[in-house]
Amino acid sequence: MHHDFDPNDDLGPDVELAEAFAHFNPEHQNPNYWLRFRRWILENAKGELARRRLMHELTVGDVMTSWAKTVVPVVLLAAVVAGLLLTRDQSAVPVQPMGIEELLVSEVEGQIIPAALAPSETSDAVAFASEVF
Repeated sequence: MHHDFDPNDDLGPDVELAEAFAHFNPEHQNPNYWLRFRRWILENAKGELARRRLMHELTVGDVMTSWAKTVVPVVLLAAVVAGLLLTRDQSAVPVQPMGIEELLVSEVEGQIIPAALAPSETSDAVAFASEVF
């Protein structure tokens, strides 16, 4: 093991503490412990590391294929619900088409658009824009 300490430090390494903790070091009884531990960790992580390497090489098509298991059923469910909503009885709720001005001023308090665009209160550019558009 590598000990990080400053050799120029006045205190230096605590020899008594190092000797006391030496019994907790697995390498104290088994000299090759840390090498075997590292090998064991890497062997067990090999599958996960390989999976992560493969994930890096995935394309958009691969990701979409993996998502298909969840996306396709959700899309089918949404299509069925939309179909049911479209085929239900439409006569129950009459739809009144609204004009653009009605949409713009509905539930708006204050001056409405035709009053705001009155020719007496606007400049020529605004009046031109209101007539053209």
